[in-house]
Amino acid sequence: MTLVITGALLIGGAIFFIIYSSMSAAAQLEAEERLGLNPENQKPKALLPFYIKLTSPLLREPYINLGSQLWNAEALELVKKRLVSAGMLQHVTPEQFVASKFFMTIGLAIFFLLIHLFGTPPPVLFSIFLIVFGFYLPDLDISSRRTKRQKEIKVAMPYVIDLLVLCMEAGLDFMGATGKVIEKAPFSALVEELSIVLKDIQLGKTRARSLKDMSLRIDMLEISSLVAIVVSADQMGASIGTALRGQSDLIRNQRLMKAEELGAKASQKILVPLVMLILPAVIIIVLGPIILNAMGVK
Repeated sequence: MTLVITGALLIGGAIFFIIYSSMSAAAQLEAEERLGLNPENQKPKALLPFYIKLTSPLLREPYINLGSQLWNAEALELVKKRLVSAGMLQHVTPEQFVASKFFMTIGLAIFFLLIHLFGTPPPVLFSIFLIVFGFYLPDLDISSRRTKRQKEIKVAMPYVIDLLVLCMEAGLDFMGATGKVIEKAPFSALVEELSIVLKDIQLGKTRARSLKDMSLRIDMLEISSLVAIVVSADQMGASIGTALRGQSDLIRNQRLMKAEELGAKASQKILVPLVMLILPAVIIIVLGPIILNAMGVK
């Protein structure tokens, strides 16, 4: 009994310290944002994941070091690549991401420990499952954002490439055509990446290096093929517009083939509800009255 009381007091003290530190950090963050001293207030808050918002008071010095020091430099570099591919690096640093995972897991562990000590506890395996799920939930969120962003880029590619080709055929060079695409095309992840490419070129990077960096950031086969074709055409002195036009036609043909494939799969999948549900209902409606009349049921 004494051990239980001591443990409860220690856990309560730890929770009080965490809550007090979080409230202090949140108050300081709010004051800095009002004074315009915190550069983080330039980031779109709506784009921040919920787990970053939830643990934001702890994602500052000195707590962030406690949460991120369990990951070595190689692991942080891998996290950085995933954040870049998901388009989240401008909103979340690798250190913030891993620290958020750490604090959310610790919070869930303390929550379930308190339930097991003072409440009606769920099964132990269920509690462990939720704690482990909370640890991997940010990774699942980043993977989902990465997949969604790649789909957005794939949808925008034909239109953006056609507009780029049109501008180049009108007499603009690659940089001028890219600037026009950024100005006229609807905003998308691909347009955002092209704006980064344009800034890199203006800062002194070569066109080939800037495009290859974009390919590494997006990490998509279609973009890698497009960049390889553009860089090869540029190095051989061929027309970049012609190369882009051919790539645009190829992407459209691939999308048409994919749509036809999905349509064929849909026609097969609909057979199951048709045979199991719709066909029996039609048989009952059509043959039901005939069978009842034959049986003499009125």
